[in-house]
Amino acid sequence: MDRPVLPFPRSASLPIPSEIRPSNIPFQALPFHRDSEAMVTDGPITPPMSPGPHNDADQEASIIVDAEPRYSGVQRDPRNPQSASVSQQQLHTLSSQKMDQEETPRPRTPPKPPLRVLENEPSHVPKGNLKLTDFEVKGTLGTGTFARVLLVRQRNSSGRTDNCFAMKVLRKTEIVRLRQVEHVNAERYILSRIRHPFIVDLYATFQDSLNIYMLLSYVPGGELFTHLRRAGRFTADVTRFYLATIILALKHLHSFNIIYRDLKPENLLLDTRGYLRLTDFGFAKTVDDRTWTLCGTPEYLAPEIIQSDGHGKAADWWACGILAYEMMVGYPPFFDETAYGIYEKILQGKINWPKEMDPLTRDLIKAFLHPDRSKRLGNLIGGPQDVLDHPWFRGVDWDALERREIRAPIIPQISANDDIRHYSHLPLPPLDEIPGLFREERPPPLYQRFDPIAYQFLEF
Repeated sequence: MDRPVLPFPRSASLPIPSEIRPSNIPFQALPFHRDSEAMVTDGPITPPMSPGPHNDADQEASIIVDAEPRYSGVQRDPRNPQSASVSQQQLHTLSSQKMDQEETPRPRTPPKPPLRVLENEPSHVPKGNLKLTDFEVKGTLGTGTFARVLLVRQRNSSGRTDNCFAMKVLRKTEIVRLRQVEHVNAERYILSRIRHPFIVDLYATFQDSLNIYMLLSYVPGGELFTHLRRAGRFTADVTRFYLATIILALKHLHSFNIIYRDLKPENLLLDTRGYLRLTDFGFAKTVDDRTWTLCGTPEYLAPEIIQSDGHGKAADWWACGILAYEMMVGYPPFFDETAYGIYEKILQGKINWPKEMDPLTRDLIKAFLHPDRSKRLGNLIGGPQDVLDHPWFRGVDWDALERREIRAPIIPQISANDDIRHYSHLPLPPLDEIPGLFREERPPPLYQRFDPIAYQFLEF
């Protein structure tokens, strides 16, 4: 999700001093600060569909990662704003070092057809029924690199708060400049056909002369990240509940051969009943085999992404292991002062286990964080069913959970469906930056009808 600065943001200092091992001391609540933004190189963008078998000509050169790690031990040099970023040469060095240690190349598995075909799913986004001017802006929920998320309410709804939505606003010129056109169009295409209780709903899309707009579910409980920072860490039972909902969402996405690629607490929102909703599908992609874009958050990247070895659904299961560890320990298993340092530690694979973590929990996380994707939990021959059958989830009623019949462990305090207490109170954007929400724009003169930028967002 395009995120505001929250009361409990990400840390710019190590959660525990590097000379003290996390497994040897009790948990301590520490101050956190977040200042990371998305970074995109000028390389060619990834198409929304898999390029097929890997060859040098098909490799994708884009790097789309957070410019800074979410946990870093030193502040970024203000004179060198890119000091935290990682170059392609550094990644190639890491990949070469790792490949030198391997005696035999990993076997390639043939691509599997999807259980369900996304193209066969009907679109849930009608055209022509709504206009931008049908909505009034009530607040700003968050801002990002080239996007902001607004709270809007449908006009003439007689004060009903159930007609509140989140409106994601993306500046078209910035999308084009950052070569994110394919990703944005893929996000719309996927969300328009996916419906699941643990994934945000897309209701409509629009565009005006400056922006494109996505009308999404408003999830008032805020980010799981915020609640995790308040608690410090979650118990195994709380972690089990939320991890189980994420697994069901990923299982649904993977049935269409959709990989999510951006799993982290900031992209998990709590609804009024305390259930999670997966949001921000900017990196989601339909992949029948593998793709080679480096994208995501440094602490959550799977080894095969760092090594440019091609990645698929197994990268999402790796991220599940990172998230499980972070929820139960309070910080991810691999963190460093720089993104490059994080990548080195991920490839080394050394994890510091807290003494109080039970063996079964360790077994689950180790199974998710297996460096060989062919042996990684969720990517074995049984697929997601192996995850559901793992002993750590014994006793979970998966059907009841998907029907939302189980009481959630955290119920956000919310007075109404338009309550924004769990988001930052940011100022409204200037009217001239979101013109379509305040007035209907007149069609341009005939000689100006062909807009090369608008032409790239015809589905909006």
